Order: sequence, then C-alpha cells, then structure tokens
Amino acid sequence: MRWLLLAAELVRFWGANTKETPVKSILIAGLLATTFSLAHSANAAPQGPKMRDHAPGMEMIKTLSRLSLSSEQMDEVKKLVTAFKANHERPDASSEHPDKPDLATLSESEIRSLVETRILKQQSRHFAIAELRSEIYNLLSASQRNMLTEFEAKREAKREVAHGGKRNTVRSAMRGQPPRGPRLPFKELQLTDEQLVSLETLNATFRETRFQHKVTMDALRNAEQALVRSGNFSESAWDALYAEYKDDLVNAAIENMTHKQATFAVLTDAQQAEVLEKRENVDALRRLFSDN
Repeated sequence: MRWLLLAAELVRFWGANTKETPVKSILIAGLLATTFSLAHSANAAPQGPKMRDHAPGMEMIKTLSRLSLSSEQMDEVKKLVTAFKANHERPDASSEHPDKPDLATLSESEIRSLVETRILKQQSRHFAIAELRSEIYNLLSASQRNMLTEFEAKREAKREVAHGGKRNTVRSAMRGQPPRGPRLPFKELQLTDEQLVSLETLNATFRETRFQHKVTMDALRNAEQALVRSGNFSESAWDALYAEYKDDLVNAAIENMTHKQATFAVLTDAQQAEVLEKRENVDALRRLFSDN
C-alpha cells in the first residue's frame, strides 16, 4: 500500500520536471516506488541504530525526478529496476515480519546470535540495493551528478535546521557533548515515580552509547555512498566495507537490545503484558497493510 502512495507522489514530481509522456512517467514511478519499498524493508536495522540513508524512499525518488533524465536514461532506469524486481521479489508478510522472540528472556549469547544472523541476512539485501544505486548513478552525466550533490547538500542543511532545536546533534558533537537521550518509553502506562526515576537513569546511562552508535552509523553511511559513486563498486569491495564495520554494527545492536531489556524489566508483570498486547496489535495491522 505504501508503494502506491510513493508512486502517486512521484508522478506529480516527475511530471513537473520531465518532458516524458504521462504513461512513461507512471511506469517509472511505480517501478521505483516498489523497488525502494523493498529497500525500506530490507534495510531495517536489527534492533539497533537506524541508518537514514538505508531507506531512500521518497528522497531518492524526488531526487531522480529533479535531474531531468533524458528519454534514454529513463529507459535504462526502467530496465535496471525491472531486472532488480525480477531478481528480488518482495517478501511476503510472514517472512518480512517473522515472529519476534521474547526479548525479555533472551540471554546475552542468544541476543548476539540473533543480531549476527539478522545482520548477515540483511547484508546481501543491502548489497543488492547499493548495486542498483551504483548502476543508476553511473547513468548520470557529470552535470547531473553535480546537481545530485547540490540537492543532497540542500536537503541535509534543511534537515539540520529542522532538527536543530530538537536533537541538535551537530552542535552537541562540536561541543564534545552527546545529544539528549531518547524520550522515556511506556508513556501510555501509569508509571510510578520510582519507575520513572529508573527509566530516566537508564536513559541517561545509555545516552553516550547512543551518541557513539550514531557517529558510527553516519560514518558507515558516508562510506557506503562514496563506494556506490566511486566507479569501483563491486561485491568484494562491499563485503570488505561491511567487514570493517561488522563488530561495530553487532555491538551497537546488542547494546540497544540490552538497553531495551533493562527498560522493559522496570515494568510490572501486568504492565509488560499490556505493552506486549499493544505491540501484537500493531504488528497485526502492519502485516495486514503489507499484504496490500
């Protein structure tokens, strides 16, 4: 369902910035939207820090629509995306949203095993998306690549302005200070003062760790983009890059899951049951819509 919304939005942007026929614009829009909806599900972080650039979605689609692609480039993009879709079918709801393990009862070794398995599965999907990005980037002219760089710089500047008052990550980093920790979880519950203090303490302790996770993920994101656009993109180069960051990715995900374990343990049995029930309802709705 989400990819249909992306396609509709893309048609509007594409139509305003290209001279192609509406039919061709719609076809390319639909192909790109479904492809990058795959990217979103394939690149979701395994209970660890999220990578913004791993889910191109509307940002990638809008950017391409503004590059004034020629008819030949449009045809090549269509071929690349069609081939990608043929070789990487969208997973069904059961495989895309498998039953989640009971995080509260997992041991440290079980958490590590779970994280390593998920990261290994995702790495091949990450490579497929990156390979497609590289192929599309190689279709662009020098002027279009310059335009792409300018668009991204402006988008990043707008993002920093938008989040400056909330997260202020860049300014905090310049001062050598980590950003504020995440908001307290379980706001929907009637927590006691003692529970609130415990959650605030856990968040404060995790604050520096969370900041370091973000620094690492930003570095990996930048390294990925540089490789994709280097002209020397290959599976071996991609594997080497991920090997360099593997320990950091695994440790970040483990620390994040362990933190979630600790915060969940603050709740009473009744509160935990209430949270799990609500999460199951959300997951059921997500599976329902992913089928459409």
